[in-house]
Parts: sequence; structure tokens; C-alpha cells
Amino acid sequence: MKKILALLLASVMIFGVAACSKPAEEAPEDTPVVEEVKDLGTVRVGSNPGTGNIFGYIAMDKGFDKEEGYTTELIPFDNSTDALNALQADKIDVGVNFGTAAPLTFVTKGADFTIFGGYVSGGMPVYAAEDFEYTGLESFVGKNVATPRAYTPDILWRSAMMNAGYDLATDVNIMEFKKPAEVLAAVKAGQADVGVGTNSTYLGVKESGLKVLCWTNDLDPAAVCCRQVANTKWVNENPELAKAYIKSLIRAEEVFYADPEYAVDIFAEYMELDREKAELLLLGTNQELWLDPKSDGVQDMWQTLTDLQYAETAGIEVTDHINIDVYKAALDELIAEYPDNEYFSKTLVERYETFNSKLLGK
Repeated sequence: MKKILALLLASVMIFGVAACSKPAEEAPEDTPVVEEVKDLGTVRVGSNPGTGNIFGYIAMDKGFDKEEGYTTELIPFDNSTDALNALQADKIDVGVNFGTAAPLTFVTKGADFTIFGGYVSGGMPVYAAEDFEYTGLESFVGKNVATPRAYTPDILWRSAMMNAGYDLATDVNIMEFKKPAEVLAAVKAGQADVGVGTNSTYLGVKESGLKVLCWTNDLDPAAVCCRQVANTKWVNENPELAKAYIKSLIRAEEVFYADPEYAVDIFAEYMELDREKAELLLLGTNQELWLDPKSDGVQDMWQTLTDLQYAETAGIEVTDHINIDVYKAALDELIAEYPDNEYFSKTLVERYETFNSKLLGK
């Protein structure tokens, strides 16, 4: 009897050990699989607090940046020159809303920048006092026009005047300022008749009782403005991080158009604006918010800088400073992950092929 009990006890012990040492692949089918969380580091994003960075805000609020494996650090700059100097000095990784003309002008002066995504086009006002009579570009002849030097609306306005046959040296008095806010102050004080503005000064224009004469979209419907810009070295040495960054923002763009009311709420929170002003600035201007690089427009801007003799572009290939592959790689991953999402697979693919046709050879 004792022998039988001993054998039974030994059998139980052996079975228990075998059960405890059961291979992982034999675990029950309903056991959750824990995926390894990527940690690609931090992206230091420079942006203008007066214009905002709605896709960045949504990506942070929804946790898209964390899901794609990086952390966002927002760093404010109130003008393009300071932001791009910081970028060139590696104090930030990406500049969001500092135009197209300014980064390209830096390139002509030796900066090795790469434009690898978009943000906003249009929505920049040309404005004046309420009693200013505007019938077209001819209304600017003989007037004092204040403009922010090297900002995209500055280039677009000059280009429109030149293409209309006006001599910028004799037909108009151009007053150059470093910041868009200084342009607004000059118009408010009566020192300038007209202000060429940016999105960031639109609320100030409205609050000052000034009126919008036209938008940069009216001057050139195909023009681009704020692009995602980084040092070429950063893009090349951090391909996964650059892709993750753009990927999270494309996801944010999809949310923006699917739920604009939510976008306004988040914009108001991050911008510290009441909701009415947030909605006016985000949805009430004539702007287009897309992550697509729109490289055709970037190349057109380069040609405009050349035609205006605004910068010395000779000997520089602008295409060496444009990267559309990061955006495409990010978009391809999203299409694979969300095959039923037509915004990714149809809208954005068609847009990519249309607005990057030169680099795609179409």
C-alpha cells in the first residue's frame, strides 16, 4: 500500500513539473500577445504659436506620436528667421510653419535643409483699412505696402505684381519688416497703406477693424506655404523616426477632416483661444491643410525666387532639398494597416501623384 501511494505521489509531482514547464507555443490561444513598443526617441518640433500646429496637436492628444514610437517636444518661435537659425544649429529637429520661401532662401545661403512634408497652403491675407478701395493689383500702385521679408506671402505678392507687369522698384513703395506682427502694427499706425500678412496675424487684422483685400490663394492658387523642413542629415540618419513622425501626422490629418469640431476644440486648447476665435483661425481662413509635400509647388517657388532675383539660386539643385519618399513610405504603411480607409488609399494617393508629378516623372 505504501508503495502504491508513493508511486501515485511521484506521478503527481512529475505531472506538475511537466505542466509548469509547458512550452510557450502551447499556451492557450486566447493568451494576449504583447507587442514590443517602439522607442525611436524625441522629435523637437519648432512651430509658430500664432499660427498653431493642428496636426501636431491632434497627434499628441490622440497619442499617435507615442503609438508610432516617438515623443513630441514643441518649441515656439514667433518668426521664421529665428526658427530656421535654430534648425540649422540643431536646436530643433523639424520646423513646421515657417513657409517655403524662407527655408529655400536659407538653402541658397548654405543651409542643408530638406523639405519632406507639408502643412498649409494659402490662407494668408493681404489687408488694409476699411476705406481702402481694392479692384485688383492695380490698387497697390503708388501705395506703401508693408511685407515680412522672406516670408512666403511676401514672395507670392511680389511675384503676382511682377507677372502683372508692374515694376516693384518704381510702381510701389515696399516696406520690409522682420516679423508679420510688425507689418500689422505699421498698417494699424497708418505708416503703411497695405499689409501682406500671414495666417498668424489674421485674428489681429480682424480685431483691428482692417479688411482682407485678397488671399495668397487668389494671387497664386497653386502656391504652397508652410512645409515640414529638417536638416538633410537628420532625415537621412533617422529614416524610421522621420517616417513615424510623418505617419502620425497623416493620421492626424485624417482625423481633422473627419471630425473638424474636435479639431477646433483641440486647437482652442493648445492655442489658449476661446472657441470662436479658434474656429475662425482654423476653419475661417482661405487655407488648405495637407501633409502632402506638394513638391511641384516647392519647385515653382524656387523658380519664383530666381525670377525675382530674390536669392542667388545658381548652382543649386532644389530637388536635392526635397524628399517625397518619406511621405510615401509613411502613407504605404498606413494603407497596409488600414486597407479599408479610402482617405489613405484613394484621396491621399491621388493627391500625391497629382502634386508631386515632376519628381514622379509624370
